[in-house]
Amino acid sequence: MNVDTTVIDELTEELLSYCSGFHLEISSDVAQRCIEHFFMVVEVNQTMNLTRITDEHSGLILHILDSLLLLPYVNDAPEGVLLDIGTGAGYPGIPLLLATNRAGVLLDSVAKKIKAVDTFLFRLDIPCVETSHERVEVYARDHRASCACVVARAVAPLSVLLEYAAPLLCLGGRLVVTKGVPSPEELSAGLHAAKLCGFEFEDSLHIELPDYLGERTILTFIKKREAKLGLPRKVGVAKKQPLGY
Repeated sequence: MNVDTTVIDELTEELLSYCSGFHLEISSDVAQRCIEHFFMVVEVNQTMNLTRITDEHSGLILHILDSLLLLPYVNDAPEGVLLDIGTGAGYPGIPLLLATNRAGVLLDSVAKKIKAVDTFLFRLDIPCVETSHERVEVYARDHRASCACVVARAVAPLSVLLEYAAPLLCLGGRLVVTKGVPSPEELSAGLHAAKLCGFEFEDSLHIELPDYLGERTILTFIKKREAKLGLPRKVGVAKKQPLGY
């Protein structure tokens, strides 16, 4: 990665300013490493399709800040492992792991993306993080109740994410999902699926991103009891036959 240090310093200060505006507390070192991660993504993106967002300013908001908006909810989760479903280029997992120093697991079913993420973790010197390109249903079979917090961006409908997270979370664990503006139908199905999967709905927060770059809805759920059905179901069933519809 050959990026002018002045550019990194300027973007670091810009990120810190945005974080301050959203009452997110991160150090200058964490902010700088988040910027360095983004440039690593852009570098790899020249030969592999990791992201459509390569502009520095847009990436700062739509990848880094968008990930860090979940930080207060992750901090409020019990101590333990943070798992990111569908991590892609490492979002939101890597910024959150940098900011919290939690042990982590980054999952993505695309093996070449996980290979890239492994490189990012090594170059950023982030310890205590595992990666896997297993399907989440397969991973959950061998890692039941192993996580304190599960995060996901818009990788699947809400009801599907609740089903994926349920067997992974310990009792009292938290699911944090960020989406654009979910439809009333998706929310209704998600709330119904939450009951079947042993969750209680905790909170919903609507956020306007800076510079008119979009809207976000952050939804949080707490695992209160075991699911009313056997989870995980077979690979692919959650998407083909989603709960709540």
